[in-house]
Amino acid sequence: MRGCPTPRALSCISGDHKMTEGTARAFPPYVARFTQFLPLAPLERIITRAADRVATQHPEFFERLDDYANKSFVIVPTDLDWIAGLTFFNETVQIRLSRSLDSFPNRDVTVKAPFLSLLNLMDGEEDGDALFFSRDLTIEGDTEAILALRNALDDAEIDFIHECAQMAGPLSKPVERGGKTILETLRHSALTRNNDVNHTGAPMDGMSEPFPT
Repeated sequence: MRGCPTPRALSCISGDHKMTEGTARAFPPYVARFTQFLPLAPLERIITRAADRVATQHPEFFERLDDYANKSFVIVPTDLDWIAGLTFFNETVQIRLSRSLDSFPNRDVTVKAPFLSLLNLMDGEEDGDALFFSRDLTIEGDTEAILALRNALDDAEIDFIHECAQMAGPLSKPVERGGKTILETLRHSALTRNNDVNHTGAPMDGMSEPFPT
């Protein structure tokens, strides 16, 4: 894999990162408590529509993922009350949301981090090594698969907010500007806090300790 000679090369997860150690930001606990009351089905439909569009616009993503496309990935935002299961079989993105890891018994990879850090990792805005060694990022399972996913995302150069905004049709440009403004505000907002302040995140059943170093 490009730039990733071993599964231990966790810096490949973060790409050309810009943020530094200790900058992981997490929503306060009341945000997770609020999301407990949000229905997952509408959110799942929205994310699936966006994923379908990304898949259509970036077929090279599946070519780069190659043999790892049949793996099952579970993403756990530690400061929210839902988790996502992803598969990429047959060049389609399958997404399922749940509130329990027990819903994904056959998962190959589990990635656990604060929500904004997960977004920043995809955008190359955050240091995967720093998150990993500070225990803000946990990787369990097939580490080579998550490195392959990270490399596929890098090569496809997907602008997720742009792709999602395109679903708004003629309003896509203001929606994109608004989405990027909101994301940038959250990255520096008092609503999120540095993980150095004893952040524990929302409890998730069945999670293990961080991947051993």
